[in-house]
Amino acid sequence: ATKKIQSLLPREVDNRKRTLFDLIYTSNGAITIKELAAQSFWSRQQINRYFDQQFGLTAKAYCNIIRFRASFQHIKEGKLFPQQNFADQSHFIKEVKKLAGVSPKELLKNQNERFIQFSTLRST
Repeated sequence: ATKKIQSLLPREVDNRKRTLFDLIYTSNGAITIKELAAQSFWSRQQINRYFDQQFGLTAKAYCNIIRFRASFQHIKEGKLFPQQNFADQSHFIKEVKKLAGVSPKELLKNQNERFIQFSTLRST
């Protein structure tokens, strides 16, 4: 079974995909799709089609998840308004509620429960 799965995997990662993900992770998700398209030489439609086919969500939604992940360390430290990547505190609170289902304050209280996995993720 392992050999079958390995035979289906591509031998090399497409450099365009590597560039795309490097841009997303380097910016901690704080990059627009327009900027991604310009810097990765993909069209916005190609990027969104790729994310929809591979992950079942838009590139913007993926970037929002990465941005939330990057803000989790701030929340763990009790900083309920991260200094980067959000327009204002209201925007930050809305994004956290949308992705976590609770406010940043509640997330801080419950960090050892359902959201501990975010604290253990490492950027590559």
